[in-house]
Amino acid sequence: MSTNPLFEVPGPRAQRRNRALEVVSWAIVAGLAYLIVRTLNKNGVFDAAAWQPFTQWGVWYQLGLGLFNNLRAAIVGMLLSMFFGCFLGWGLLSTRKTVRYPCRVFTDVFNGIPVLLLLFFTSLVLPSWGLPLSDFWFLVIALSLYSTAVVGDLVRAGVLALPRGESEAAAALGFSGFQSMQLILLPQALRLMSPALVSQMVIVFKGTTLAFVLGGYFDLLRSATVLGAYYSRSLLQAQFIAAIAFMLINILLSYIASAIDRKEKQRYGVEPVAHDE
Repeated sequence: MSTNPLFEVPGPRAQRRNRALEVVSWAIVAGLAYLIVRTLNKNGVFDAAAWQPFTQWGVWYQLGLGLFNNLRAAIVGMLLSMFFGCFLGWGLLSTRKTVRYPCRVFTDVFNGIPVLLLLFFTSLVLPSWGLPLSDFWFLVIALSLYSTAVVGDLVRAGVLALPRGESEAAAALGFSGFQSMQLILLPQALRLMSPALVSQMVIVFKGTTLAFVLGGYFDLLRSATVLGAYYSRSLLQAQFIAAIAFMLINILLSYIASAIDRKEKQRYGVEPVAHDE
């Protein structure tokens, strides 16, 4: 069995042209990086006095507290969206139109509304309905509404990706639809979609930065802004450290998603096809 490539292998002339383009591209990137560093240095960004506040333990404590609040909101929001998303995914798979259609409407609506608008809705409308919650719960509810719609679609896709014999075997053994979903289909679907669920955690974690517009939730972005306002020469430095913290956590979550994906492929992946001689 042989496979045809989707493109032709570049010849010697094309390879030389590609190498020349790579050199030019790296030269442009290096030139832009030099200009940026030079401009920042001229404005005193790399001066020792601008970084001096970060030698104090209290500064790092405030940044760590803000990061903890971001993680706390992301974890609670993801747990709630996982819980309700499983029921939503089950509803999307229901054979009853009275159940499936409302679930589809919920999924399409909250998939299409920006999280920022959901946050404004929860923080402005819910108090007028007699729900004076804290900014933490305004943020969590907004993130959960959006993420529940995504998780519900992931659960639906995971169940549909399972072999049809799984549900047929459960029915043959006398399992009800709820028992079949709870005991057989849902655990396999969650395991199958676990890389995508971890990737969704990255999106939820990044969405916690929207709490900055609330003004009453002390997240990492707000703590960096407050420190930059107190130490006027260190605003950019504080924002840079906050960006690095977000980037490292997102990279870690992305690595976990990739590791889970590789593990699942090794466990349930298809054996390579032998080539005919």
